[in-house]
Amino acid sequence: MKRTLYIFLVFGLAMSACRQSATPTITPLVSGSNPIPSEFQATYDDLNDSLDKFIASLPQTGGQPPIFAAELAFANGNAGESLLRPEVLPLVRQELDALRRIGVEGVVVAIKFPLLEPDFPRSAEFLQFYKQVAAEIHQRGMKFLVEVGPVFAGTIYSPVKVDWTQYTEETFLAAQQNELALIATEIQPDYLQIANEPTTIETLTGFEVTPNEYAAFVQFTVQELGSLDGIILGAGAGTWEDPAYLDNLMGIQGLDSINIHIFPIGRDGNLLQVASETAQQARANGKRVVISQSGLYKINSTELNELGTETATIYRRDAYSFFEPLDEKFIVALTLMSKAGDIEFISLFWTRNFFAYLDYQEVRTWSDTQVNRGMNQAFIAALENGTLSPLGEFYKRWIDEENR
Repeated sequence: MKRTLYIFLVFGLAMSACRQSATPTITPLVSGSNPIPSEFQATYDDLNDSLDKFIASLPQTGGQPPIFAAELAFANGNAGESLLRPEVLPLVRQELDALRRIGVEGVVVAIKFPLLEPDFPRSAEFLQFYKQVAAEIHQRGMKFLVEVGPVFAGTIYSPVKVDWTQYTEETFLAAQQNELALIATEIQPDYLQIANEPTTIETLTGFEVTPNEYAAFVQFTVQELGSLDGIILGAGAGTWEDPAYLDNLMGIQGLDSINIHIFPIGRDGNLLQVASETAQQARANGKRVVISQSGLYKINSTELNELGTETATIYRRDAYSFFEPLDEKFIVALTLMSKAGDIEFISLFWTRNFFAYLDYQEVRTWSDTQVNRGMNQAFIAALENGTLSPLGEFYKRWIDEENR
């Protein structure tokens, strides 16, 4: 399978929040779920069986619950200059307040390279925006994890324009290190991820990132950053990538945590098992463990090898309400795995599903872009109305029960 199948991101929420589209107005689904359409029955059954098998393999009791977190969608750096519009920071506050009402204890913010580079347009404004976001997060007593990585320039997912040919591998990595140092000193997150998804970095920039080169970059960056008071340094990879990327990080001194991304769960949940084994390996090497991005990829084992890079067609499935029970089961699987493997922080990527789903029969003829915009509209409407989706209600109950 082509590696670009596993590029995950927010679809320009901040940008679309400030711009009306031609997408038909929809009524957000806030309760119940629709029957499973026949064309998705095999996918649903495959995912359901895989999750059941994985959950059954884990201890059902014992262990400390992790910090329950979510992606802060309105602060995602892929939105570019749209983040600097006056409407966006109030949306960030609104999202944070809604997540706190659910009981979410931490948030993940994607600060994309090169937004903070001194010669990048409006970089000082981007820095000020993220300092304000940091202040809002900490005022609410939430844990704050920053993920870095190249912006999705040159793709349909970001309006930001970057000519990666202006960099060599060496200057690109050096600039990344400078940005990390700036984030550490000026924005001061609780967790700072040096890098993740090396094959995504390759896809976006065109630079080759072998497992050995990746480990060398992480090791050198840890040395360059030195001791950071109160900041947990991490790095990692996706479970679908070459295991060597994660294996090579285990022995790096000064790297506090191994960060795992989980999206496809694989045949019979084998990629969930990869995450579980990675966590055990990390703990055996004295590392903390963080799942900084996760979401149930709505694809079955057969499709996993057939669909190539039709990512938008897959992403739209996250909007369909009939998949909601599987999203609940995915949270259960992550929690049990975390308690068994001493994983301290888990974050769900598709935050908007805590607030809205769409009726498949209503949107089945919409384009991928219309479905995405419809979800954004439903998300914003739910924030304004103070309503949650069934998944949001479940996450709220689940967090409360786990922390009792």
